[in-house]
Amino acid sequence: MLLALDEETGTLREAPLRVSLAVSAAALLELSFSGHLTERDGALVVAGASTPVDPAAAAMAEHMQSHPEETPREWLLAVRERTLDTAYKGLSEKGLVREQGRRVFGAFGSVKYPVTGLSELAALRGRLAAVLTQGQDPDERTAALITVLHHAGLQAVMPQGPGAEAPEYRLATIAEGQATAAALGDAIRTTVAALTAVIVSSAL
Repeated sequence: MLLALDEETGTLREAPLRVSLAVSAAALLELSFSGHLTERDGALVVAGASTPVDPAAAAMAEHMQSHPEETPREWLLAVRERTLDTAYKGLSEKGLVREQGRRVFGAFGSVKYPVTGLSELAALRGRLAAVLTQGQDPDERTAALITVLHHAGLQAVMPQGPGAEAPEYRLATIAEGQATAAALGDAIRTTVAALTAVIVSSAL
């Protein structure tokens, strides 16, 4: 979310649907990172009785549990607005963005979020640049972030290489590695497939 915001205007630099889907996909993967997701009979299901600490992941878990008949594609679409709202609130509470304007009937069109946590944003970009343009091996969470951004079509929010774009071969290598990872493989594959399906059907 922080990467997708214009620092000065506080508006999204990319299509809101792509950003919201990426945030929703990240919430699904956070369930796996926190041990709240498991594979059962070829499908991902919420595991355990505890509520995830991360608010976006908690929203995703709640929806998955109340709508077990839905597909991962439907999960991403159903929760994207709630997770986007949660992401804005989380950044604001951490002092990384400043809320300007007011919401009208729950809409975000009249609200902007200029970035105030510029050092945190620079650190995040530096971590991604070290992986994408300098060849550093990513940790698991960084690799998952890059994979989600890549498949959401948000390459432009990532640090750019000498050719004015994130190196495609690095993106592909990292995404492929995540898809075969023992710990997150099922979650990554399911999330990426759902993310790709929504974007293709939306003609974005």
